[in-house]
Amino acid sequence: MSAPEQPPEAGGAAGGGLPAVLTVARLAFREASRSRLLHALVGATVFAALVSLVLAYGVGDDAERHRKVVCDLSLSAIALLGTIAAIFLGTSLVAQEVERRTIYLVLARPVSRAGFVVGKFLGLAGVLAVAVAAMSAGFLVVFALAGGSPSPAVLAALAGTYLELVIVGALAILLSVAAHPVEGAVIAFVVALTGHVTADMNRLGETLVREATDATRPLAELASRGLYVAYVLLPNLENTNLRAHAAHDLPVSAGHLLGGAAYTAVYATIVVALATVAFRRRGL
Repeated sequence: MSAPEQPPEAGGAAGGGLPAVLTVARLAFREASRSRLLHALVGATVFAALVSLVLAYGVGDDAERHRKVVCDLSLSAIALLGTIAAIFLGTSLVAQEVERRTIYLVLARPVSRAGFVVGKFLGLAGVLAVAVAAMSAGFLVVFALAGGSPSPAVLAALAGTYLELVIVGALAILLSVAAHPVEGAVIAFVVALTGHVTADMNRLGETLVREATDATRPLAELASRGLYVAYVLLPNLENTNLRAHAAHDLPVSAGHLLGGAAYTAVYATIVVALATVAFRRRGL
């Protein structure tokens, strides 16, 4: 005699599968792509590239310097404004569903809570890809006016920036589920900034232990352990940062870019998995 079928958990944990996830992703993409903030940030990035062109011609007649100034400032603007977009879109995608109470309609359908979170992340990743493409197009036009061309290093830097934003977006979704959206946005921004110095934090811990005296060694070792934990847990966004390579036209190996892509995939997967756990525990 066969065992009775277990009922699916509330919220359709057993239903929907990939089609349901893709439906959530499509709806999330549509919702995020309509964001006025996103449109404003894309426009601000193009404006920043134009400002960098004006600044470049204000520092002299050196064509190579023009290219470096426009490349460096424009890529930095894409990374900064893209980070803001990833954080505010990521923290709002789930929070808005809860505030509007449309989350109950979504979870009443055959889609699990995990599928809901994964779908939101995929939709956000898609919107960020389109946003980075639009920002990159504007930058490349201005870059051409400065005498630059889309070299492999420049294209790799743009791809690396997108990978960076995917990690930030995943963190934003996790924090929006685990905390209040405003608090989550602030924490995500701090983590994104810290993500560019995590390797330095680990080196600082090693230096503290190496230079400690007998009296300060216990405190130095404790601080070193804390910095190492932060180094392991926080994202290392320098793994995907190739903007210096682009500005100075340095070669970028395929292994470097693929390594950054692999790191992004692993880290984002872990963060999204934590977000699904937090969302399952949330009382809705």
